[in-house]
Amino acid sequence: MYLLLVKIRPEDTGNFVRDLKNLPEKPTTGVTLHYTYNVFGAWDACIWFEADTHDNAMNFVQNKIRPITGVIETYTMPTTSIKEYKRW
Repeated sequence: MYLLLVKIRPEDTGNFVRDLKNLPEKPTTGVTLHYTYNVFGAWDACIWFEADTHDNAMNFVQNKIRPITGVIETYTMPTTSIKEYKRW
């Protein structure tokens, strides 16, 4: 699993959200989207996704997220589960 944080130019927030909503659950080879959220503070949005390899994760961020209008910065963190408290 990966957590991707995204900074967006304020004037492009609507376009970013629209484009993000249009991504399919499997936007590229080896990648599955799980959650997309608006966040507050230093970052504007976050995306939880799963990738079968680090290369596929990197390709997803570089080829599907960074080109979206308004994206000015991304920060990707590989994550591992400690404990799952609630299943949605």
